[in-house]
Amino acid sequence: MAGTWTDVSWLTSLERASPQALGLAMLEADPHAWRLDHAAQLAAVSDALADGAATAGSLRDRFTSIDPREIALELGLTVEVTDDDPLVGSLWRFAEYQPRPPGIRLYDRGLAALGYAVSGSLAKRLLGSATPQDVFIAHELYHHAEAIGPGVSITRRHQATLFRIGSWHWRSGIAALAEIAAGAFAQSLLDLPYHPRVLDFVALGGIPNLRHREDYDCTHNT
Repeated sequence: MAGTWTDVSWLTSLERASPQALGLAMLEADPHAWRLDHAAQLAAVSDALADGAATAGSLRDRFTSIDPREIALELGLTVEVTDDDPLVGSLWRFAEYQPRPPGIRLYDRGLAALGYAVSGSLAKRLLGSATPQDVFIAHELYHHAEAIGPGVSITRRHQATLFRIGSWHWRSGIAALAEIAAGAFAQSLLDLPYHPRVLDFVALGGIPNLRHREDYDCTHNT
């Protein structure tokens, strides 16, 4: 079953897609990003990718090891593996960041779906020397850095206007930008061949017992 999802032409297309293209595709799914014009969307995605890479560089300079689990422990984060159901509504969870107390929760059954779809030579092709756990711990490390950082978060740095009366504006941040940045962080920290968004699509082939896989979205809660 994994082969029918990982050996088709769309996988090659995904691999060829640039982080910018994948980021724009992720942005399209955000409920508010459509309110930004195309130039603003391009700028927002570029900023998110750069922010993720820069944050990874800062942690690399700070710690001697780039092992995500070791970095998490150095930062005082717990890393918990749970057997809880990874499926909530239409969301298939791999991992999530919990700010209070700060920690990272890995969904064992969620990651098992990825392991089902990505193994052997395909794992090397998509992950390099990293493991799925490495990728998603790194992903959540970005969310921790974003939560405790002194600056304006990438989510709030680019805002869409939802409503306007005269000079008064009601604006909303763009949540997808944090996911784009977290992926860029993991890619940079672990020297991944591709932005981890590729793994979300490939993992669909490893989710068993779902009648309509196309209705489910593989994601990481933040």
